[in-house]
Amino acid sequence: MCGRGGLDFSWARLWSFFNLDGEPPSGGIRKLNIAPSRKVGGEMDWTWLPTIQAKDGKRHQVQAIWPLIPPWLRGELPRFSTANCRSEADQPLSQTLAGKPTFRNAWRRNQRCLVPMSWFYEWDQRTKPREPWRVFPTSEPFFAMAGLWERQQSKSGAPIYSVAIMTTEPNTLLREIGHHRAPLILDSEDCDIWLQGKPQQAESVVRPPEHIAMDAEQVTRRVNNPGYQGEDLIDPKAAGDS
Repeated sequence: MCGRGGLDFSWARLWSFFNLDGEPPSGGIRKLNIAPSRKVGGEMDWTWLPTIQAKDGKRHQVQAIWPLIPPWLRGELPRFSTANCRSEADQPLSQTLAGKPTFRNAWRRNQRCLVPMSWFYEWDQRTKPREPWRVFPTSEPFFAMAGLWERQQSKSGAPIYSVAIMTTEPNTLLREIGHHRAPLILDSEDCDIWLQGKPQQAESVVRPPEHIAMDAEQVTRRVNNPGYQGEDLIDPKAAGDS
């Protein structure tokens, strides 16, 4: 799965890398530990992710709540996890999603997007306590993760978008660090297919990520706290600290 990540980039770099329409905002974003929206002290702590959608042949950046909010919940988070949408190795994605009411509407309406991520965290399921790892791209500034989006209206009538990240089978690296799933990570050609291809074309890009496109390093167990943002999160020398 992909339930935790990090964002560290300028908007200008995001616009340039993904060839987005319009002018980028100034500044950037730096969040070393991102988790899906959650309740903290009885109040909602909303998590917003940059997503990339295609419209009229152009790419646009759209801020979306993570995780995906099903259409029938009218802006309320579900009681079950919708941060990820799981594909199955033994069946076509369209067949898998046909049995998932939460994601079926987004798939049928071709509501597919990209989720840029600077890195993501995974935990070794074989260790006690589970040891966290930071997985990062080796040659690109971002992972381009495949996502599905939904749209609802706020009380004021403004649109609210939400997103789930697609997952698939792990590659060799993720198996080596003891994890059984992987985010669906796309190369540049696959990005266009996922965003604008027909459903059967989009299904063709569902595969484990390239092993050589990523690396991993063990990190501090302080990442277990979703609210922790210390710089030691990206320092492998802090591995084992808690």
